[in-house]
Amino acid sequence: MKCSIIIGSLLGLLTNKLVAATPNPIAGSDTVVVRDPSIWYNSGLGKYFVFSTGSDIAIWTSSAITGPWTNVGSVLPSCSIINIAGNCNLWAPDINFIDGLYTLYYAVSTIGSQNSAIGVATSPSMMPGTWTDLGEVISSVDGDVFNAIDPNIIDDTVGLQLTFGSYWNGIYQVGLWPGVNDQASPTPGTHLAGYNGRRAEGGFVYKPASQPYYYCFFSDGITPLVGATSRPAAGQEYKVLVGRGADGQGPFYGELGNDITLDLDPPTGTLVLGSHDNVYAPGGQSIFADPVTGRDVMVYHYVKLSDPIGGPSYLGINYLDFSSGWPVVVS
Repeated sequence: MKCSIIIGSLLGLLTNKLVAATPNPIAGSDTVVVRDPSIWYNSGLGKYFVFSTGSDIAIWTSSAITGPWTNVGSVLPSCSIINIAGNCNLWAPDINFIDGLYTLYYAVSTIGSQNSAIGVATSPSMMPGTWTDLGEVISSVDGDVFNAIDPNIIDDTVGLQLTFGSYWNGIYQVGLWPGVNDQASPTPGTHLAGYNGRRAEGGFVYKPASQPYYYCFFSDGITPLVGATSRPAAGQEYKVLVGRGADGQGPFYGELGNDITLDLDPPTGTLVLGSHDNVYAPGGQSIFADPVTGRDVMVYHYVKLSDPIGGPSYLGINYLDFSSGWPVVVS
């Protein structure tokens, strides 16, 4: 009995240590209400920019990654030129710097619909009033195996690759060239993650400078929405998972060696960030190599566990350490 008590105490201490080891979001962003944030830095202006779902892609700026953050306007305040439902309520921005212009991909859709499209806009500075909407890149309709939302762009060894998809049969990728809005390979393209029936979305492919690998991050589970009256069963809420591969087109594998497109139990993918402390259901992530700090940064949204059910989601920012070969959230 005494031995059991000692072992139980040690396991409890270990569990508490592991739970406490997940850092909370860095200071300065816990009042910023966002969904699906994406981040970049303009060195000429000395400002960070965060873009988020809603308000025709809301723009937040700060002179420091620790804030304070100021809402300065929208990317496309007159709506997207893509003529489908939802073109004035744009989703899931993804920002990058391509061929001398800041380039932002966005999604047009309505909740639960496959009548969706991904568009792209460019700017010389990222400031409001400077964006040119280039319109549709790819689209989907009812009956497709994919949904054309949640875009992410990576410029890898074979050129621009657009990752996209949510639920349905998973997350896919097609090539773009010669331009940022020129589809070069047919949809659905390469299957990167998820499968029919899995709640997997928000794919984001990233290669840290410190590693030879590419990493496919994705959000898995149920994301709480404003106005919800209940929360999903414990463990079924949003979380950030990842797979690792030799190039940006996959295949990607979790730490157990399983392809993240496979329907297995337990589900494939390695946990990067889940609920902890007052952070509930983190997801909608994007990753960024910060030229100021020289560190890999992940931004995401989360719900405060202490808030009433159905409340808003907030901006989370954390550093990532890839030194083990896998992304670990660190202070």
